[in-house]
Amino acid sequence: MIARRDLAVRVAARTDLSPTCFRLTLTAEGPVEAVPGQFGMLSCGEGFDPLLRRAFSLAGVSQRRGATEVEFLIKEVGKGTTLLRHATPGSELRLLAPLGNGFSLDPGAHRLALVAGGIGLPPVLFAAEVLAGRGTPFDLYLGAANAAELLEVERCGKAAAAVGGEAVLTTDDGSRGEHAFVTTALARRLSQGRVYGRMLACGPTPMLAALTELAREHALETELSLEEPMACGVGVCLGCVVELADGRYVPTCKEGPVFPAARLAARWWP
Repeated sequence: MIARRDLAVRVAARTDLSPTCFRLTLTAEGPVEAVPGQFGMLSCGEGFDPLLRRAFSLAGVSQRRGATEVEFLIKEVGKGTTLLRHATPGSELRLLAPLGNGFSLDPGAHRLALVAGGIGLPPVLFAAEVLAGRGTPFDLYLGAANAAELLEVERCGKAAAAVGGEAVLTTDDGSRGEHAFVTTALARRLSQGRVYGRMLACGPTPMLAALTELAREHALETELSLEEPMACGVGVCLGCVVELADGRYVPTCKEGPVFPAARLAARWWP
C-alpha cells in the first residue's frame, strides 16, 4: 500500500463541468503516488467550519515540473462542496492522500469494461487514462441523468480511442447518447457476444447492484468502488462499514473503497 501523507496543497484551477459538478485541480510540492480507485480527504477551506474534511476519489495524479497535480471531480451537494466550488486559484488547503485500495489494472486475456454513473466517474476516468497510457484495451460506459450531467466526455472518448475501445454514452432522458441506463447498454453488448476479462465500476448503489447481477450472469470478475459516507478516511470512526460475504463488517475507507463484488454480502445489495 502506498503510504498516505498530509499534504499542503494549492488550488491551481477550478472549472465548472455541469450545473452541479466541477473540476478542482490542486498542486502539491514533490511527488505524490496513487493508483486509480484511491481517494483523498480534502479540507474545504481555512478554519474549523466545516470541521471535517470531505472524501473524494482521485480523478488523476500527474507530475509537472517537480510538483504534483492532483485532480478531483466534485458534485456540489452541501456547505463543504459549495466552499470548494468557489475556491480561488492560490487558495491553500490540506489533503490527506492517498487513502484506501484501488482497482486492479491487470488486463488479463480480454479487454476491460469500465463503467461510471454520474459523479462515479473520477476513479473510472483515472483508470481509463492510466490504461490508455499503458496501451491496455478497454471500453468505457458513461451514464448520467441527462446530457448536461455527462462529465468529461471528450477525455473519456480520447482515452478509449487511444486503445481502440468504445466510449458508450447513455442518458436517462435520451438527451445524449443511448436512451437507457448505462447498465442496459452494457447488458445489450454482453448479450450480443462482447467479451470482457474484468469490469471496473463506480456509481450509485442501484447501478452497482445491477452490475453485480450482470457480472454473475456472465461470470465476469468485477471490482466496485463504493460510494459510502466517510468522516475520517482511516478506519477510526466506523461510519462507512459494509458487510462482507463472510459476515464481517469492515470500514470502506480502509479495506476499500474498491472491493471485488464477490467479497460483498449478497443482502447488502438492494
